Amino acid sequence: MENYRVAFFDIDGTLADNNLPHALSFAERIPDSAKLALRKLKENKIEPVIASGRHYGALADLAHGLGVDSVISSNGNCIHYQGEMIHQNIIPQELLAELLDYLDQFKLECLIETPHELYCFETNQYKGDHFSQKTFLSKSDPLPDDVIQLIVPWSDKADFKLEMDSPLIVEKVAPVAANIHLKTGTKAEGIHKICESMNITARQALAFGDEENDFTMFDVVGFPVAMGNAAPALKEKAAHVTTSVGDDGIWKACVDLGLITE
Repeated sequence: MENYRVAFFDIDGTLADNNLPHALSFAERIPDSAKLALRKLKENKIEPVIASGRHYGALADLAHGLGVDSVISSNGNCIHYQGEMIHQNIIPQELLAELLDYLDQFKLECLIETPHELYCFETNQYKGDHFSQKTFLSKSDPLPDDVIQLIVPWSDKADFKLEMDSPLIVEKVAPVAANIHLKTGTKAEGIHKICESMNITARQALAFGDEENDFTMFDVVGFPVAMGNAAPALKEKAAHVTTSVGDDGIWKACVDLGLITE
């Protein structure tokens, strides 16, 4: 193996087992073997970084508990390096208003995400992840001025789509959720910014993922690893396919690749 310096980990379906009850917290759905693998990677001078579609507020405590100091959140639209926010990708207000009107046409409710807070309209039936702290808005309230993405419910039968020339993108991030954000916000951009801060290149990075929003990570890192439960198309892009998250996939990959020893 090359001299890898950093490893990026998705959460849902990669670090956290989505087959366990979602009433459990993230930390309770991460196998002990994966937690140990992250600690051993750090001891071996390979920095673990969380790279998730989720909001930073939902990840900060988890990252701290895992001993992780840097976080790519909101699909790369918010980036923290060593605890400091180094990048945010804000949707312009006019575009945001147009998007919310467009969602109304499809009768799609959403959550509104900024780097610091998660907002929910008081009239929403859709509340998203019940573990996430939310600030409630009335329809007459002004919209936050630093919105980085929207969260919408999703199913394989969803027929909602954006125009091809839209500056926004819809990314499925979990079996029941998708994010809408600027096309310029990607996990790949987050990887590049973290690597620049570390004075290394993305070729010195590994990435672990399972879902469609991990494609951009796999495109830029030196060594992409797909979970056994990953989407088939992601497995095709992987340099290595490990077992499922619930079958100690993170630990097994790190051992098989010689990143840590048992």
